[in-house]
Amino acid sequence: MKSAGLLLTLAIAIEDAGCFQMTDWISRASKVKANDSMMLYDNKKEEFLPATSFGAEVVPEGQRPVNEYLDMRNAPLFGWASNEAGAKGLLTRLALLYAVVFVAVGYPISGATFTEEGFLLQKVAASNVGTLGLVVAVLVRLYSGWGYVGARLQSKVIEYEETGWYDGNVEPKPEAELKRDRFLYQSEVKPVVDRLKLITLSACGLWVASCIGLNVAVSMKPVFDEYDPTVLERLRYDGDFAQQAAKASGGKPTYCDNRYYRAVANGGQGCN
Repeated sequence: MKSAGLLLTLAIAIEDAGCFQMTDWISRASKVKANDSMMLYDNKKEEFLPATSFGAEVVPEGQRPVNEYLDMRNAPLFGWASNEAGAKGLLTRLALLYAVVFVAVGYPISGATFTEEGFLLQKVAASNVGTLGLVVAVLVRLYSGWGYVGARLQSKVIEYEETGWYDGNVEPKPEAELKRDRFLYQSEVKPVVDRLKLITLSACGLWVASCIGLNVAVSMKPVFDEYDPTVLERLRYDGDFAQQAAKASGGKPTYCDNRYYRAVANGGQGCN
């Protein structure tokens, strides 16, 4: 009996020791997992950004200024100008946009306009004007969007629509929300607006300069417009001008350099 009791006591002790070891192992594993989670959070805490934030409860969630800021920051186009992208990131994206549009759109259109040989400078100048115009339009859109959100963050009230444009309303911001929004504007939105203003004005200046350059390039080697009514009228009485027109056409019908009139002439007879 004593031996049986001793064996039973020993078995219980071993079982308790095993449970203690298992409990200790689980505790250690939990600590390791917690430490790993904390390290992961520390590595990615700079990337954390909530999808929404608190605000006036009566205002629809998507129309609260801070949520509009969060939506704009994550938008594919408006995110170009965020503080995270910075001036370098914005200029890099604009440069890529300029290059793609210049090669894929601007230069082919200019090539269809200046069809004769020797007008490379005019083609480049015309392509530059069109491409820079698009870049300026993108910058104006970025500036207007960030400026709108900035004005909403600074305002003491929230203008919103309950169900549609016909039932607009105004809700005063609570003190805590107003302070939060104005701090957010000063730290995150105002630098973006100031940067966009500077870059947009610079791009507008470049666009104006490119327009002047295009006019100079065209004046250096003007294109003879044989379809201008004033030109056609002058050909009737100005012999010297008629000779210049014949020389400009290279002894071919004048419609050869125009795709529309070449199609009207049954595919451009006499142009080959």
